[in-house]
Amino acid sequence: MRFTAAILLLTFGCGIASRGALAQQQPLQPQLSPEAQELLAQLRDIHEPAPVGWWPPAPGWWLLALLLLTCAGAAFFWLRHKRRQRRKNRYRAEAIKLLRGIDIKQARATQDINEILKRVAVTHYGRSICGNLTGRKWLEFLQATVEIGCPAEVQKILLEDLYRESSNNISGNQAFLDYAVNWVQRHGQRNFNGGNLTAMEAENV
Repeated sequence: MRFTAAILLLTFGCGIASRGALAQQQPLQPQLSPEAQELLAQLRDIHEPAPVGWWPPAPGWWLLALLLLTCAGAAFFWLRHKRRQRRKNRYRAEAIKLLRGIDIKQARATQDINEILKRVAVTHYGRSICGNLTGRKWLEFLQATVEIGCPAEVQKILLEDLYRESSNNISGNQAFLDYAVNWVQRHGQRNFNGGNLTAMEAENV
């Protein structure tokens, strides 16, 4: 009995000692004054700043958008110009294809080359300007509308062989064909009007 009572006293004493140690370790909460409690009650919760929106964009984005629109507009007009120019010059490619298909050994090779030249000239300059030109006037027109010289052999064909019933000048036809292809490719590079042809006619009078 005495032994049991001693154990109980020892256990009770240890518990009291542990509580005392815990009380010493935990600091006492300071007591707030009524004024401090009133100030704490007036404080509001901390609010985070609102996220930055994408609109309106920064000035750099406006400049980039303007640059892109300018480039897109320039590309559009450039492509449209090229398309119109290609469509406008389609007759040149067709004429050159026809010229390449002529057999210079045939009797009518000279007339066929001249006929294609006349069709191209009428298409570009109009029938009223060159539709009825023949002989020297036709030669002068060809020389006045392109920045390439007309070989003497081609001049002879245009002034003489073209109006013969039978002419089989193969070398002359080849020279005429080469000149015709160059003329079709390059005509229109030199400014021309009816006054130029009139001036040339006056010099030959």
